[in-house]
Amino acid sequence: LFGMECPGCGMQRAAIALLKGDLLTSLHFNASLLPFVTTVFFTLAHLLFNFKHGAKTIVWLFGVTTIIQMGQFVVKLILNH
Repeated sequence: LFGMECPGCGMQRAAIALLKGDLLTSLHFNASLLPFVTTVFFTLAHLLFNFKHGAKTIVWLFGVTTIIQMGQFVVKLILNH
């Protein structure tokens, strides 16, 4: 609609590349997939095992994922224009 990719664009292609074992291609498509998957799995593990500082760790993981995703979005905007 606006002629630019969204911050989450490439996430599905990155997941497929990661499932095929191609880490570099996955990172090229969307670098925030690995931190996102890590956040999801840690959150599920925290719900099951109730880690002592689990909630604080989840907030940090979410923040890192968001920073990577927004950073990649800005870089793509700059390089595509």
